[in-house]
Amino acid sequence: MAKIILGIMLMLLNANAKYPDWLQYGVKIIAEFDVPNKSVQQYNEGYGLIINDGLVLTSASIVFEGKKAKDITLYHTEVLGQPIACLSHARILAIDDNLDLAVLETERFTDIYCNVLPEPNFRELSFKESYFNFLLLPLDLPLDERLEISYFSEHDWSQFLREKIAFKEFLELPQKDKEKLRGMPLFLENEFLGLKTMESKTRPLGILTHREILGFLCQIERETSVLKGKQALEAFCNTPLDLQSTP
Repeated sequence: MAKIILGIMLMLLNANAKYPDWLQYGVKIIAEFDVPNKSVQQYNEGYGLIINDGLVLTSASIVFEGKKAKDITLYHTEVLGQPIACLSHARILAIDDNLDLAVLETERFTDIYCNVLPEPNFRELSFKESYFNFLLLPLDLPLDERLEISYFSEHDWSQFLREKIAFKEFLELPQKDKEKLRGMPLFLENEFLGLKTMESKTRPLGILTHREILGFLCQIERETSVLKGKQALEAFCNTPLDLQSTP
C-alpha cells in the first residue's frame, strides 16, 4: 500500500512539473496584418497570459506595427497535455509602445477549428471562470541571474509544456529565439515574474515586471474608460495600495 501511495505522489509531482496550474492560462497569439500593394498577408506570432476580467496581456510588438492588426486569433488548450486549438478572436483595448505592452479582450469565440460560434456559447461562459489571478501585490523579486525561471513552450503536436531554465541562460538565448518568445509570461515556480517584451535602451533585459504591468493597468483604469466594467480590476486599483512604492 505504501508503495502505491508513493507511486501516486510521484505521478502527481511529475504532472505538476510538466503542467503547473498557470500553464492552462497561457495563449498563443497570431496577429494578421494587411500588406500595402500586396495580395499576401503578414502574420506575427507570440504568446500571452489570460488574467482577471477576461483580459489578455501580451507584447505590443505582436499586435501593433504602426497600426493595429487586422485580426487577432488566440489559441490555447482546454485540457493540459492536449494540442492547442482555436479559442477566440481578440481586440486591442490598450497599448503602450514604450512598455511594449498590449491589453487584449476576447471577442467572437470559436470552436477548435476556428469557426465563430453563435452567442452565447459554452466557451465564452467557461472562459470567464478560468484565468490567472494577476491582481495580487507583486513579490518584487530581483531579476537575479541565479534564479531558475519557468515558461511554456510548444512541443510535439503543439502541446504546451513547462520549460525551466536558469535566468542567466535565458538572458543568453540568441536574439532570434528571444523574439519568438514575445509576450511570454515568466514564472518563478508558480509566482508571476514578468512578461517577455522587446529589448530596448530603457529595458535592456526585455522583461516587464508584475509591478510595472499593474501600474499601467491601474493608470488606464483610473484615467480612461477603456477598462470600464472590469470589476475585479476596478476594485483592486481603487484599494489604498501604493503600487509605485518600494517594498
